[in-house]
Amino acid sequence: MTGTGRSGRRRAVGAVPEFTRTASRKGAMKAIRTAIVLIALNTAMPVPATAAHSSPLQSIGQPVTALEASLTRLQNELTWRGSADATYPPIDEAVDTVLADLLRVRSERPSAVPRAGAFNEQLERLAAEADYWVRVSSDPGYTPSVLDTPSLMRASLAEWSTEIGEVLRHLRSPDPLRKPVRPAVPGGAEVGVTTPAGTVFADAKEPTAMNMVVVPPGSYTAGAMAEEQEAFGVPVVRRHFELPQLQVTVGKAIAVGQKEVTVAQFQQFVKETGYEPAQGMRTWLPNQQSSMDFRPELNHLDPGFPQTDDHPVVGITKNDAEAFAAWLSKRTGKTYRLPTEGEWEYAARAGSQTPFFWGDQLADAGRYANTYDEDAYTTNHFWVAGSSSEWPHVGVRDGFAYTAPVGSFKPNAFGLYDVTGNAREFVADTWVDSLEGATADASVRHGEAPFVVVRGGAWNYQPQNLRIAYRSGYLSSETRVNMFGFRLVREL
Repeated sequence: MTGTGRSGRRRAVGAVPEFTRTASRKGAMKAIRTAIVLIALNTAMPVPATAAHSSPLQSIGQPVTALEASLTRLQNELTWRGSADATYPPIDEAVDTVLADLLRVRSERPSAVPRAGAFNEQLERLAAEADYWVRVSSDPGYTPSVLDTPSLMRASLAEWSTEIGEVLRHLRSPDPLRKPVRPAVPGGAEVGVTTPAGTVFADAKEPTAMNMVVVPPGSYTAGAMAEEQEAFGVPVVRRHFELPQLQVTVGKAIAVGQKEVTVAQFQQFVKETGYEPAQGMRTWLPNQQSSMDFRPELNHLDPGFPQTDDHPVVGITKNDAEAFAAWLSKRTGKTYRLPTEGEWEYAARAGSQTPFFWGDQLADAGRYANTYDEDAYTTNHFWVAGSSSEWPHVGVRDGFAYTAPVGSFKPNAFGLYDVTGNAREFVADTWVDSLEGATADASVRHGEAPFVVVRGGAWNYQPQNLRIAYRSGYLSSETRVNMFGFRLVREL
């Protein structure tokens, strides 16, 4: 938990600078409510006289009890009711009530809910998602897409129900985060924008130090050509995700994680800070359909298959990844963050414009990527959701049925490992369903809601999804799957 293609008619999802609210009266009232909450969180509001003269139990218990009741109602509303237009209006109303009750607690007794600021940030994301679905599903032209099938929507709601349950469980508990952050022993590297490309360095001198690679500035063509999509059988309802192609320039050198963040590296963060990562995740497990059911009992230390310290951490959320980056920045005094989507594709391509960074031959995948190969197929036998068809696999053998230790395969021309395969990787952007309007300077792009974007293939992914141009979104900011991990960028 944080302390922070269309089938039928296509739905327009444009790029906007921030998560927008509707222009309706309700949307205007929500904007006012948001402003009040933000003011309350940054300004000590006076305690009403009636509260000042009441008993401590009465003054603290009443608003907190009301908050607990509204949170319980919200958790109960997080259930799929057969359609988005039936599901999200009651969620929208319930989260508004929770935010109002949380504001009351913060204004009357700020110490009653020690983590109120973090809970507020998380609840605001849920409010933005609920607003989006209420608005979109009320449009007569709305048709569910490949990204909002009933199974995916149920998983999203299960994630949020788990999160609200965690908020309830920790509502009165002190913040577990230990401060200040312990500084890292400097790695001794002096790097900047003029450091030669390909230089490998670490900002800390310790066993779990993260090696970074200096990546030079440059340009590439983002997205896929129609010929590529046809050749690899990309479903028609997904092709617009990778179109239209555009020229993108990364204007200055950056450092990119040589490998994906490992279990050991993430665990160091958890142990040193007391941070509580997300509990439960969507899964790919043997003989399962590709619907990714949510399993509440799993976590980053038990994603449903064995891992060692050197495997990529999976089953975490984008928010968990951003918290890790913030911690690493504080420890080292350098700026670490998730790559933007434009930076990610540039770094993954490493000068290539072929479907894969090693060329156009899928038969070479076994040397460069941990994929859903013959070994993974033999162990797992995944099925396509809603059909009797087997999930397509790559006809090579890479020796791994699940994730592999990071760096087990050949790197790309920039010296980066596992950019396609092993674990999919979160990026800083939020989901927009095409490249129309994408930034030409590789800067971050925001969609209409805080839905996550992941790039790269994974250990369980079919051939078409190993292409560098492959992109997809998940319509929940709390999405975590046992194939999702991350790598970081370090600014120079």
